[in-house]
Amino acid sequence: MLDPGQQSTARYSAFISYSRQDIRLARWLQSALESYRMPRRLVGTPTPHGPVPGRFRPVFLDQSDLTAAPDLLDELSHSLADSGHLIVLCTPQAARSDWVDQEIRLMQALGRGADILAALFEGDEHESFPPALVGPGGSRQPLAADFRKSGDGRRLALLKLVAAMSGIGLGELVHREESRRARRLITVVAASVAGMAAFGGLSLYAMQAREQAEAERRKSEAMVNSLVTDLRGAVKPAGNLAMLDKVNEAAVAYFRGQSLQNMPDAALAARARLLMAMGEDEATRGDLSTARSHFEEAARTTAARLAAGPRDPQRIFDHAQAEYWLGHYAWSSGNPADARRAWNQYARLADQLVTMQPTRPDWRLEAGYAQSNLGILDLRQDLDVAAAGQRFRSAIRHYRDALALAPDDPIAMADLADGLAWLADSQRVGGQLAEARGTRSEQARMLRQAASRHPGDIGFRIGLVGNEIANGRIADAAGDPQRASAHFRTAREAAARAAADDPQSAVLAATLRMAQLWETRSRLIAGNRQAAAGLACASPDIADPFAEPEDWCRLVQTRAALLRGDRAAARSLAAAVSEARQTPGAPRLSARFGLDYAAEIKGLEQQAGGQQERTGR
Repeated sequence: MLDPGQQSTARYSAFISYSRQDIRLARWLQSALESYRMPRRLVGTPTPHGPVPGRFRPVFLDQSDLTAAPDLLDELSHSLADSGHLIVLCTPQAARSDWVDQEIRLMQALGRGADILAALFEGDEHESFPPALVGPGGSRQPLAADFRKSGDGRRLALLKLVAAMSGIGLGELVHREESRRARRLITVVAASVAGMAAFGGLSLYAMQAREQAEAERRKSEAMVNSLVTDLRGAVKPAGNLAMLDKVNEAAVAYFRGQSLQNMPDAALAARARLLMAMGEDEATRGDLSTARSHFEEAARTTAARLAAGPRDPQRIFDHAQAEYWLGHYAWSSGNPADARRAWNQYARLADQLVTMQPTRPDWRLEAGYAQSNLGILDLRQDLDVAAAGQRFRSAIRHYRDALALAPDDPIAMADLADGLAWLADSQRVGGQLAEARGTRSEQARMLRQAASRHPGDIGFRIGLVGNEIANGRIADAAGDPQRASAHFRTAREAAARAAADDPQSAVLAATLRMAQLWETRSRLIAGNRQAAAGLACASPDIADPFAEPEDWCRLVQTRAALLRGDRAAARSLAAAVSEARQTPGAPRLSARFGLDYAAEIKGLEQQAGGQQERTGR
């Protein structure tokens, strides 16, 4: 019987078509789908398939569920008609199975080709797709989920199937699933830490069993390390600061009441990592004062540990992270001089790690990050495009070295693409437009290659949207508003699709907004007076980098006002942006999107002056 909220009157949630040689895989998939519980907050959500169900059961396996019917094909047709979806378990064995092929054709004959989901478990799409999934000219049914280790992996692939069956966007489902997993982990691990700490205390003072106490202490420290690294890594993608607070509190409880002088070195290291993590959370909240105190305390600890072991790579790395966060705080607080001092130290330590262990790809990435940070200061704070270009090229060399050491690492791929983006920005700002176009083309190739290898990583899709916006800005700088508008339109459409899959993402929402604003601006430049009709701007928080688009929106409105001859409205809008963004010590280019408010206002003032001259004549 289907759960309340099931999206159709189908008897079965799904019908699994498989080769008998793959019975173990089929049984695993049946069990995984039937035991999966939708996140509670999604149950009942309206979708094109109907309300989201709480469970997917039963799932049809013909070996266990078909009766000994006189007409097996007729029984199969009824079972397929009674199933919400047909899931084809794709393997080389399935591709050779006439029975699997027949089941697919029966579903297609029912006019339900859109309800067929291809799930790849072995081989590739060329050798594992049954003939019925291959159309004219060799076109193949889109792959719904790749369960191979080299693909999505079983967990993400299962979520992709669930998303397709329920009608919920994958981004929303992953967000809710991570939140649910994190809540469970917090409860279990926090209880474990508390229990271990208590038992450790009993061992030390009541039982006086030194060896047992030491073993329990090591377990407690390992659990704290798990809280600070693994569990935070599981919670962080959900973006829930309240849950991160619970993780932090569970770890802090272990250290509370302990003397720093007597604390073992491993515990000091864990405490420093916890302080940096807590500082990052407070910076995300906007509480920079509390963030600073956490970062400074962490830096004091890591500096002391490094002084005691200056050749220990882990101690060097830990202190490098503390220097990075001190620089991040200084930059966010409008103190570029302190940011540069901290990031120079970060670069020195990262280079030391590369010298000591040159075959470590993660150390190469750290060195790249350090150069990139300094390049960002050169570009956005000082508008020194020559110095910035040198920094970004150095970062790109480190990223290429890391990728050579780990050729399929998605982090190294993303970092290389990011490094190319920064270099292209410095080239555009410096007027080297042909070079900027070439660098952006190289970045796009890198992103497409990475997206094909890691289809579950939405970051590469976001990167391609940013690449389109950047190409539009290059065309705009070249005085080609038509070409710029085409790039911005492509970016807007891609960003809208990605944002629909992940409506919780502030990054995607801001990227979509920027694409819309750039497209409107290019259409105004092309003379379309109606391009900004209905354009509304929100009141931005100047400290929020995701609010940058709203001040840019005001400048787009300024341009529209000038186009219709309303110079008074244009002056008022531009003055408001100038007051907010052109403060003493402010970076020349904005922190998130690299917007040059000063240059845009100057251009608009010149346009207004030109209009006034023409009117005076």
